[in-house]
Amino acid sequence: MKFDFTGIAPRTKVKSSKDAIIERIDDGKVVPILGTTFTDDLAFSSHQALVRGWSNYTRYPLPDLGHGLAQVAQYISVSAYGEDGAGDPVRIKEIYLGFLKAALQMMAEHDAGVHPNLRAEVEEQERDLTVSKMARRFGYPGLDSPQGNPLLVLAALPLPIFVTTCYHDFLEVALRERAGKDPQTEICVWHDGLRAIPSVFSHNPDYQPTPDRPLVYHLHGFDTYPESLVLTEDDYLDFLTNISKDDRAIHPRVRQALTDSSLVMIGYYPQDWDFRVIFRGLVVSRPPGMWKTSIAIQLEHEPMIQEYVQRYLRQAKFDVEWSEAGDFIMDLYSGWRGG
Repeated sequence: MKFDFTGIAPRTKVKSSKDAIIERIDDGKVVPILGTTFTDDLAFSSHQALVRGWSNYTRYPLPDLGHGLAQVAQYISVSAYGEDGAGDPVRIKEIYLGFLKAALQMMAEHDAGVHPNLRAEVEEQERDLTVSKMARRFGYPGLDSPQGNPLLVLAALPLPIFVTTCYHDFLEVALRERAGKDPQTEICVWHDGLRAIPSVFSHNPDYQPTPDRPLVYHLHGFDTYPESLVLTEDDYLDFLTNISKDDRAIHPRVRQALTDSSLVMIGYYPQDWDFRVIFRGLVVSRPPGMWKTSIAIQLEHEPMIQEYVQRYLRQAKFDVEWSEAGDFIMDLYSGWRGG
């Protein structure tokens, strides 16, 4: 018996890259990659305001050229070197974390919702608090409104692995305190000095990330360990070099997820070092035959730059959406729930 298969209609019609990604959520084959700009906007109200404050804090001599955190940190780091070229690469990271604590305290001082007694208590304990812990004490970012904190919506998606260049635990807090999950924090071992940092995979070699016990992978370090931060331009170059030549730098489970999943890069500016290094070091380097539909949610609104970015991302089969990160996350969630 012969059959005519031309009458078989597709069960679903994929209309866009976003639709394709939504279809993969239940399979756990989507990896969000969260940018520092996005998370800073949530916790500190404005990443750009942080950059300006950081420039002033460090007395950077070129504050009006639009340089980012990495350029300012690089200048300060080199300026601190002695005549013999010796320096302390961790010190600049400690200085930056100290600046972030000062920024949180300034915000709390002008926040009527933060009781003066709490401010005094936090100030007393400042030395023992990480930036993440201080932010949690003050309630930044908030956990009451998904509109004010889209991480709450992202945390509700049944995904096993999240990747971020944020130095703080804002995503873990959303996963734990609002989604009722048990997130595991892991740090990328981008240089040998980080191998002594505790790893969930060392404590539990059989650990497999799941939606209920997801992995939050901090590519550029975590504030509990200042030495782990990728902050200066030299750090970014070292990061790119080391992950290229050392297969152990990116954990195999994470590298596999980056290879066989759709990637959603959320909240990056194309000129930022974190975006450029991740794209060149992790995205473009994936085996071309394994590339899945992926999207970059970009924050740049200049038309000429948009055209450049679209061409640039096309080399890795990325579509680009020019929207607010929170709006896109809500669209993903609504599409998933509606499916």
